[in-house]
Amino acid sequence: MTLRLRVRFYQQLAVLVRAGVPLRGSLLRMKERIPGHQMAVLTKKINDGATVTDAFASAGFSPFECNLVAAGERSAHLETVFDHLAEYWKRQMEMSQALWMPLYYPLAVLHFAILIWSVVEMAHISWQVAMLHFVMRIGLLYLFGFILYVVARVSWPNPLAQRFWLFLPLIGKTLSTSYAYRWITAMRIEYSAGIPMPNAVADAWRASGCVGGERLAREGEAALRAGTDLSKLVQGWKRLPRDWIDFIETGEVSGALETAFVNLEAEAARAWSLAQQRMADWLPKIIYFGILLVIAAQVIFLFDQVVIDPINNAVNAIDNPGK
Repeated sequence: MTLRLRVRFYQQLAVLVRAGVPLRGSLLRMKERIPGHQMAVLTKKINDGATVTDAFASAGFSPFECNLVAAGERSAHLETVFDHLAEYWKRQMEMSQALWMPLYYPLAVLHFAILIWSVVEMAHISWQVAMLHFVMRIGLLYLFGFILYVVARVSWPNPLAQRFWLFLPLIGKTLSTSYAYRWITAMRIEYSAGIPMPNAVADAWRASGCVGGERLAREGEAALRAGTDLSKLVQGWKRLPRDWIDFIETGEVSGALETAFVNLEAEAARAWSLAQQRMADWLPKIIYFGILLVIAAQVIFLFDQVVIDPINNAVNAIDNPGK
């Protein structure tokens, strides 16, 4: 399911569930408009009587989506969860568009530079060989881009690879703020619905999708059942922002923990949006710079072929007239 279809899927689900339409009927209404394997499996599982969480898991939705849906099902706030998922994937789609749109022009310039390189080569070699070189260079360019895409796509959900991504300045900040936003969203939904704190914290970590989330879920649940305050636990959870400690501690002391969660969720959404904006602003510029370096290398190579080599040949001819 593409990002655009995902956004539409969750938006329509939220509207239909909020209107009181049963989930089975909602999915049947949407099946024709949103085709695909996931919709077919999801509809079948719901019709067979599976829980919403199990149906989403069987349909191949991401662990983050499945765990957040589980939180919504347990708290009877599925429509709120669908709203959040629609907003989440909408922001992901906007960031993806913001990353790729600025790259169209430099990529076009890179293709043009490769073409010019081959045209200049025709002055020294046959046009058939020059065209063969052009096809080979274009093929290598697309192969390199495809390999980069596959590596990024495969490594992105991998726990070990995520540790690497977290160390990168722009990408790491976007990931960490995304984890925090998912965590506080699930936490706020379940706590507001009266789910016990240990269960809510465990579900929040599973819904966050962060590296080691399952371990943190077990540790957090056990510690809270043993009587540890949430603010004390947050101090040791490096995945969450440091300024959350004071907010949560104030909420515990004042008895307004739910209000604290609402405020933190709004703050987490803003932080995630800012991190996405910085990534969307700077990553294309970095890639643009890399493309310009490649073009500069081509220009230098062409200059060497067109200007330097003829000059050297002329000098050699003058110095060695008999050869």
